[in-house]
Amino acid sequence: MAAIISGAGTARSRSAASVVALAGVIALTGCQAGMPLAGGDASSSTTPPPPPPAKVSFSIADGQESVRPDEVPTVSVADGDLVSVRLLDPKGNVVPGTIGTDGTWTVPSSTRLAPNTPYTLAATARGASGEIERASVSFTTLKPKVDATYWVIPDGPTVGVGMPVMVTFDSGVASPQMRADVERRMKITTVPAQKGSWGWVDDRQLMWRPASYWKPGTKITVNAPLTGVQTGESKWITKDKGATFTIANRARISTVDLAQHVMTVREDGKIVGTYPISAGRPVGDWETRSGTKIITEKQSTYLMDAATLGLEEDDPNYYQTEVRHAMRVTNTGEFLHGAPWSVWAQGRRNVSHGCVNLGPRDAKSNFDASLVGDVVDFKGSKRKMKPSDGVPVWLYTWPEWQARSALAKKPVTPDKGTAAPTARGTVVGPPGSLPPASVTSTPSASASTTG
Repeated sequence: MAAIISGAGTARSRSAASVVALAGVIALTGCQAGMPLAGGDASSSTTPPPPPPAKVSFSIADGQESVRPDEVPTVSVADGDLVSVRLLDPKGNVVPGTIGTDGTWTVPSSTRLAPNTPYTLAATARGASGEIERASVSFTTLKPKVDATYWVIPDGPTVGVGMPVMVTFDSGVASPQMRADVERRMKITTVPAQKGSWGWVDDRQLMWRPASYWKPGTKITVNAPLTGVQTGESKWITKDKGATFTIANRARISTVDLAQHVMTVREDGKIVGTYPISAGRPVGDWETRSGTKIITEKQSTYLMDAATLGLEEDDPNYYQTEVRHAMRVTNTGEFLHGAPWSVWAQGRRNVSHGCVNLGPRDAKSNFDASLVGDVVDFKGSKRKMKPSDGVPVWLYTWPEWQARSALAKKPVTPDKGTAAPTARGTVVGPPGSLPPASVTSTPSASASTTG
């Protein structure tokens, strides 16, 4: 019985202790009212950290030098969005670019910066909380070891229906990729519109011709924005060029029949004249070349001097002869010109050393009525004109010419071109001279003539 009473007393003692302990807990919580109860959200009363500011990144470092003109600058941002980007040259001109779907700004891959030029690239970005961040870098493009130069002709005049657009570089455009890069940037505008194609005559000469001869009265504008284009090892173009010209209001096309010794001239398909001629003797290099040529130069008086062919004055073949009303049709020295000394042979025999001889009156009449770019089609000779002999665009069929484009599916690899002439206006070759080695085609006096 005593044990039972003792047990009951122990239970009452424990119950009292629990009450005291609970009162202590209550008292404790009453002293720390700021602490959450067990099971509550501890984060509900804390302040979250602010979002990080927008951080702008440039692909080109500030102060960087010798940046390639074909390097594509990019701007990106972390923890925010780009608002605007401006790439400026020293004159304040904006190089256009766009912000892509991934939020990165870039210029088109076809864009080329100007060599040896300082640029500023500035960006504005907005962070997640709306704050604005601005950043910029400055850099300079590389200075070429060689400034690649080129010219576009014709520029300004009214020309005949056979004249192509001619873009000539001072040295060869080294690779297929570089030639394609050049060609992609060229733009031809014709009024009225006409189908045509670029083609590489050699690695220095790019020409554009219509599918057939120009429509009379066509107006042509050539844009050649080639600044920043690479043409060879350490060679870059540093200046844009272009040209405008007009096609004559008539299509003048002459046919020289070398076997029949006659030249027939048509305008707009109608015969306007028939003239007896004497051409090159059918002997080796004296024979006049057959093929479709164009007039590339006109000179009312022309001095033909064999010294420019390397002949000394004591050489039995040396000559120095002045001719009248000369019109060049090849760079290898073929002209149409007056030749009073061969009137006896004109219409009967070929006695010259390459040129087409006309009587003085006929030569003047044709000279006065002709333009650079008029077509002269030669036939009746076994000796064919080669592309290197002059302006060759009409020696090719239309599909053959299209294949000479660097952008064709299977482009023809052009031959290596000759170096640009260091001087122009040299006149050589009289009646009776041998044609010299070919030179580059330009619509001005180049290097050689034959009579």
